[in-house]
Amino acid sequence: MSARLLQTQIPSDANLFGIFRAFGFILTGVLAFGLATGGLFPLIGLKLQDQGASDLIIGLITSVFFAGTFAGSLLTERIIARIRHIRTFSFLAATAGISTMALALSDDPKVWILMRFITGFCLGGYYVVIESWINYASTNQTRARGMSIYEAVRMLGIAISPFVLGLGLNGQPYILAGLLFTLAIIPLVFCPLEEPVQNEPGTLPFGRLLSLVPLGMLAAFVSGSVNAAFYGMAGVYGDRAGLDTSEIAIFIGSMLIAPTFAHPIMGAAADRFGRLPVLFVASASSALAAVVIATMASGFWDLVIFSFLLGGFSHPVYSLGVAYVNDRLDPGDFVRAGGALLIAFCLGTTFGPTAAAATMALTGDSGLYLFIAGILTLVALSVAMSAGASRPVKQ
Repeated sequence: MSARLLQTQIPSDANLFGIFRAFGFILTGVLAFGLATGGLFPLIGLKLQDQGASDLIIGLITSVFFAGTFAGSLLTERIIARIRHIRTFSFLAATAGISTMALALSDDPKVWILMRFITGFCLGGYYVVIESWINYASTNQTRARGMSIYEAVRMLGIAISPFVLGLGLNGQPYILAGLLFTLAIIPLVFCPLEEPVQNEPGTLPFGRLLSLVPLGMLAAFVSGSVNAAFYGMAGVYGDRAGLDTSEIAIFIGSMLIAPTFAHPIMGAAADRFGRLPVLFVASASSALAAVVIATMASGFWDLVIFSFLLGGFSHPVYSLGVAYVNDRLDPGDFVRAGGALLIAFCLGTTFGPTAAAATMALTGDSGLYLFIAGILTLVALSVAMSAGASRPVKQ
């Protein structure tokens, strides 16, 4: 590719459409990844249940996937340091495709445990590659919109994935998912954005990053907690609220699809008005929506409407936190920061469902939303305390 076609950063004055167009090749790969991943969780659970697998095996196969995601977030930095972004993405996408298609070749739980760990590793690494690249190619004036467009496309792929994988290729959705993983490589190969330059691994220790931008790390942890708590316990909540199967699907889907619409709006606002004001609005508004569900929502449509608001306001907490962190770092540290933020997110996904379940045991079913409201309020309060002490970022 000629040097004329390569660009390191998109222009600082780019509008939303210009940012979307600049990241078009990356976003096509992101959409393919989302289509390949979102529908696998329910399909795998149903497949294992049909095979007579115990709840322990089903839970273990789910858990090892997230263990793999954690490992990928932790180790991909060193892979990128050796072979750069495009080749790392190609390696991860191809490996994810192989490990997913392998599920169609065996019913042995040991094989499934290994393959899901490998796929999880690739997913964690993919997040590090894509998010660090988007942050590197963005300026402080466009970073929130870049991250928000990425999250909107990612969530769109995840939201429609169950319908796409449901087509199944003669009952083999794993083959279709594997092909989608592999197809994600093609647009990245032609991406006109120059690959990021990375500082030596380990030059920004996790503890140092935590001390530099604790608010961003908190936002990532809380986002992971909220998402995992909701997706882990919302089905139980809906069932106990008397919803039937189709109503539960709509209720959960309303929170899943909301970020696709909300992210571009929140990102544009953050680039115009600053990260902290918008992060406060996002966390406080989503906490309020959760309180309404816990205390006032009394019917199906109440749950759908306020879950939509909860998803729309809470999901951007992560991308806003990422933008806030990277505004304050050397671009060469974006890969390291991306891995650290994903580690914080993964820790949140581990903490959230257990803490939500414990709160429900103490306070009843409304405890799910009381927990979500409480942890989002913690972010809002932290933003309020940080706003006065924060200094303008040098552009």
